[in-house]
Amino acid sequence: MGVLSLLGGAQWCRDGIARMDGREPGRIYVDTLGTPDAEVLQDVKQVAGFFPQFMHEKFQVKLECPIDVLVSADRNTYEELLRKRMDVSPETLKEKAQFTSGQSSGSKGLCIINGDKNSLKKNNNRYSTTAHELFHQMQHELSRGKSGYENSLYWLEEGSADYVGALVSEALGAGSVEKWYLDAKFALQYAKNPATVGQLQSTTEEERLQLLTTKAHSYDLSDVMTYYLLQHYGAGQPEAKIVAFYKKLGSDKADKAFAETFGIERDAFLQEFAGWWQAECSHPAKFRVIIRGNADKAAVEQFVNQLEQSRNWLKRHSGGELKGDYQLVFVGSADDFVAAEMEYGSISEAEARSIAGSVWAENNSTLFINTPQVADNVQSIFVSSAMLCRLYMVQQLASEDGSDMAWLLRGASYVSGVARLGESGHGDIAAYQRHWRKKLRESQPMPTLDKLSTSKALQEAGRQYEGERLSNLCEYAAAELVHRYGWQGIFNWLSDARQSGDGKKAFSQVFGITVTDFAAQVHMMLY
Repeated sequence: MGVLSLLGGAQWCRDGIARMDGREPGRIYVDTLGTPDAEVLQDVKQVAGFFPQFMHEKFQVKLECPIDVLVSADRNTYEELLRKRMDVSPETLKEKAQFTSGQSSGSKGLCIINGDKNSLKKNNNRYSTTAHELFHQMQHELSRGKSGYENSLYWLEEGSADYVGALVSEALGAGSVEKWYLDAKFALQYAKNPATVGQLQSTTEEERLQLLTTKAHSYDLSDVMTYYLLQHYGAGQPEAKIVAFYKKLGSDKADKAFAETFGIERDAFLQEFAGWWQAECSHPAKFRVIIRGNADKAAVEQFVNQLEQSRNWLKRHSGGELKGDYQLVFVGSADDFVAAEMEYGSISEAEARSIAGSVWAENNSTLFINTPQVADNVQSIFVSSAMLCRLYMVQQLASEDGSDMAWLLRGASYVSGVARLGESGHGDIAAYQRHWRKKLRESQPMPTLDKLSTSKALQEAGRQYEGERLSNLCEYAAAELVHRYGWQGIFNWLSDARQSGDGKKAFSQVFGITVTDFAAQVHMMLY
């Protein structure tokens, strides 16, 4: 979820005033409303204790005012804090509570964090959100209360706060700045209707809320813009440049402060960035290979070669290519899989162990490959194509559910692997389809495909039925579509579903049959 800053004009805090209420200047005080999740509260307190010294050492600045951080127990108490302490209006209260995980008011010296663990599931999210909100306080102090809304630049305000969040998370051992940047690029390139650069300049509170509620990925674009700025115009000292900009903002307009700090006019920078981003969005996918210590290097080389062949297959049949930058992390064992997922994906050990037996796993821009399970060339061919095709389809649809066609997304991805096996002399799709039908008839009937339209529905079915048989059903159905309409039909559906946003409607238009009727046909063919 996003975060929204409320940094309007302020009564400026000075040391004398801070001490009058018995509190220390620059100290961060954490309190709660209700009983937040224990892990969330612990992580918020850890960042609160860490942040002042981190700012002093990394940014060479100190907080001048005491800051209150209030952590809510759940969505209801979060709404209560927004209403009572942030003065959020009843008209926007529900939306702000739904689309934000935290908010900050520089004039009040106050940050509010949604302590519901469903809002902040990972420790790196909790670290980065808390640090993000606290850095809004620093922006406010450095600029003497002029860092918010129309006074500032939305993308740099939010992007620099997210950058600090990533720095703090990295310093606390939860993720890296590189991963933060790659994931922001990943989210943007998978977004259907992302915000434009022009929308992220000087903005009103209403405009910011609209960006959040329309899921325009305004924070992801802000992050990529800020990272690009700091890499190209940070002069090797990005933190000092951020501080300098906000100090100048205290006495100058945003454009003047920007030009004097970074040595380029804002309009010129925006034009340069837009050209670079257009190029980034058009180049074929780049894969950075990371080989963990005990992974078989020969197996890795084989897989990377097959990945290139799978890329060629996808381009021949779809006419398109996967875009973006990815990390391919090759692990050597189940335990190494767990360690890599925790290191790169910032997930809990329990969650990592629950997927440690997988052949591959995805964490936004990072892909984990279980090297022993792809050491065999046949598996290498299948997995490389299934993984690449799935990523391509999700990117095209801008939806993990395949526009409510999750079964087809899974099935077509796997069948692309089978198609590559066929081209490599390892059987054909028809033979595999007969095998799947035999396996599916060996036990109780599976649910019909129209009951498997979402990822959640697939997960729930996976708890009731054997996972491999569930995949066999999706594969069988996708293979039947390929048999009837060819791969061109699959990719025509993909194109229509992207344009309409309605996978079921696109299915009817391309294949001339409703999903429900096709599901009934498949069920009769099987049982």
